[in-house]
Amino acid sequence: MPVADPEKRRIALAHLLYVTICRDCGAKNPFKATKCRRCRRKNLRPKRRELTK
Repeated sequence: MPVADPEKRRIALAHLLYVTICRDCGAKNPFKATKCRRCRRKNLRPKRRELTK
């Protein structure tokens, strides 16, 4: 079900796209995280993102 309200769409995209991924265990973490929430390692990368229509 697509979101019609532009403000809600912006919030939803931010929650889905702006995360970091642990290179060791693959867990999703907050964008400002410095350590993985699951394995506590510091090997994080930003999620690849491509905006779609």
